[in-house]
Amino acid sequence: MNFLVVLTVVLAYKSWPGRRLLRDKIPFAAYQNWFLSRSLAPNAQYLLCVGLPVVLVFGLGVMLASGIWHILWLLLALVVLGYSIGSNNLIQRVANQTKWLHGLSRAEPMTQVIVAQNHYIARTTYGVFQSIYPVLFWFLLMGPAGALAYGLSRTYLKNLERDDPQRQLVETVMYWMEWLPARLTGFIFALLGNFGRCFEAWIAGLFDTGQSQSHLLRSLLGLAIAEADYQSVQTLPEFVALAEHDMQSSRDLLERTLFGWLGLAAILAIIGW
Repeated sequence: MNFLVVLTVVLAYKSWPGRRLLRDKIPFAAYQNWFLSRSLAPNAQYLLCVGLPVVLVFGLGVMLASGIWHILWLLLALVVLGYSIGSNNLIQRVANQTKWLHGLSRAEPMTQVIVAQNHYIARTTYGVFQSIYPVLFWFLLMGPAGALAYGLSRTYLKNLERDDPQRQLVETVMYWMEWLPARLTGFIFALLGNFGRCFEAWIAGLFDTGQSQSHLLRSLLGLAIAEADYQSVQTLPEFVALAEHDMQSSRDLLERTLFGWLGLAAILAIIGW
């Protein structure tokens, strides 16, 4: 049943690029904003905005997980995952960056152009990762409640001000919720890309808790697609050609990685998870 849910959500995610499946149709953000506007203890706000809905969904999932109610559990899982995943905006990201590359002038400092391109790859890789892979992981591990815990925590963090005292707590929760999904995603990068170099770096970073998930995924993706060495590029046209090639390679790998996660869900279904 889990595989059927994952398959449905993955196909919907692929079929409606640039749109959040249910996030805009379920006004749950208003619930979180109401508590954030109240003078409550920071930890109490997080527990009410994230913990309480997760506990309710967990209890509902347990009640519906057997017997004639199983079809309602399936509906609950589809709604929760549809709400928890983000938008698939990979195509638009690539199009915007391609337009930016073609709009560069020869007067642009190459150092700044290279930095901007690296930032694009890092933001895109991590953005695509956050939009769906941790949601799938926590659903496969803990059911609808797990997926909702990640989705709500991510939304909650986005709604916090930079100087909010809760920010460190929620960022720590998010870091550890993304720790295993990031490493599974990196392993799929290695399987689907340049295995030797990527797998070696994956092993080296497997238990590294000092670097961010964004940095880990960025470095592994670069190795998986055999990214060009931009530092050796002498001219702007040469850089644009290499950058476009790497952007297409990274897009292809990120799209195939989604089916790698689908394969993982199928394996778990076969072994009876």
